[in-house]
Amino acid sequence: MAERHLASALVLADNDVVLAYDALHGANRKALTAILVAQGLRPTRAGGHIAVYEAVHAQLEPPLGRDLATYNRVRRTRNAGDYRDEHESVAGDVIADHPGCQKIVDIAKRVIGQMPPF
Repeated sequence: MAERHLASALVLADNDVVLAYDALHGANRKALTAILVAQGLRPTRAGGHIAVYEAVHAQLEPPLGRDLATYNRVRRTRNAGDYRDEHESVAGDVIADHPGCQKIVDIAKRVIGQMPPF
């Protein structure tokens, strides 16, 4: 599902940047959530979307934690699109953030099955 969201973000970038960032954020969140679920953990609403990031980051840093940096930028940009009247991002920003999001999805695919259950 995360891969589909990444592809959708590129399709949406020219016409709807806000929705494209929703797709990028969804891909990131679902990838990190999949890591936790594979460990037998079930994220709840407590702590919001940042809690999923922090839980995975704490396990992957070092060495892979820095590769999750795009998560927070995309989360903040998506939040701005949902809660502000003006959205400053443009299609080029979506395209620039896409590789970092792809890296997050790739990390999830790589570590699922290698992370110990909790």
